[in-house]
Amino acid sequence: MRLGAIVAAVAVWYVLQAATSNPMIVTDIPITIQPPPDWRVVETSARAIDVAFLGTRDDLRYLNRELIKVTVDARAHTNNSTFVVSLGAANINAPGNARIDFIRPATLILRLDREITKNLPVKLDTQNLLPDGYEIEKIVITPASVEASGPAQQLAELESIFTTPLDLDGRNRSISKRRMGLVRSEHMSEVQINPATVTLDLTIVERSISTAFPDLPIHALMPVGRSARADVEPDTVRLTVKGRPELMKNMTAEDLQAYVDATDLDASEPAKLPIRAILPPGLSVVRTEPANATVRLKD
Repeated sequence: MRLGAIVAAVAVWYVLQAATSNPMIVTDIPITIQPPPDWRVVETSARAIDVAFLGTRDDLRYLNRELIKVTVDARAHTNNSTFVVSLGAANINAPGNARIDFIRPATLILRLDREITKNLPVKLDTQNLLPDGYEIEKIVITPASVEASGPAQQLAELESIFTTPLDLDGRNRSISKRRMGLVRSEHMSEVQINPATVTLDLTIVERSISTAFPDLPIHALMPVGRSARADVEPDTVRLTVKGRPELMKNMTAEDLQAYVDATDLDASEPAKLPIRAILPPGLSVVRTEPANATVRLKD
């Protein structure tokens, strides 16, 4: 009788064991990691795990990836060195009474870092060159700096951030670009940038040099057919002109003419008239010293 009872008990145990040990594997369950305040996870050996369950058919019926929660409490770690976390039943929250058979992987390798904010100056990145004879006069980027938030170790290596490349080939006019993107380097994988775009105003001017010509005679422009002469005081002017270097290289005072327009002047009274200049093509006046001359007509 005793032997029969033992045999019956063993048989029942096997039957119950078989009934409550149906296997089921749920794969790619996301892991939620809780870092300390103002810290973040910068490295992890796995983002998801597989969990094998054992249980009755009813226990396994409602198990799915959406209902199973995997959490790792890392709030006790406040340094940026790597550490290992062993995963167990305490990390798994699943509905029903199914038992955990195994977890794959069974350990996680983590690294945390403090989250900080840093201002980064924005710099313009350019490709190619402007056409000959043109140059960049002014670069205005708005805002001039952006706010970067992320792991302290990544931000420690950053001193500035560049815009997306701007191709200067063939450009001879000023450029205004709205919502210009910023380039995230390989060291900025966990860094957030605010704002994510900037405004660029780039002033392009024709390259020029200035030359002053002193003691340039001032001529009076008289009406056609009028016999009167004009006294001009002063009778010379210092004229400063600018132009492309190749035009200015061989420029002499003989190529320039300064004059006052006396064609509508009344002979009874002297008048102060602006001094003007006749220049070769491609040149412009920077300054006349003095700007005006007094003109008196004489018979």
